[in-house]
Amino acid sequence: MFVGRANRVDLPVPIMYRRANDDHWFQATVVNLSESGVLFGPAALEPGAKVELILSPPVSVGTFGSGKQFCTGEVVRATEADAVAARFDECRFLLEF
Repeated sequence: MFVGRANRVDLPVPIMYRRANDDHWFQATVVNLSESGVLFGPAALEPGAKVELILSPPVSVGTFGSGKQFCTGEVVRATEADAVAARFDECRFLLEF
């Protein structure tokens, strides 16, 4: 059975990221987004690193909804241009009052 790659949307929006359970957040920019993951940079992370992400896509991408979300995931690849791809494990909306 063939399972294709999720459709990606170029979406240059801000993203905040950190290693899982770290205290310090870093800022970067989304290169593209799919319902299964995100490519962003610049970021100095290596494949296998567990990450936490906060991003606010202005539009839905597949089943990934618009609005501010907190996601956990794992870096699956790094590019020569200092960008990294992270696969989402879980995402949940952040509500602001």
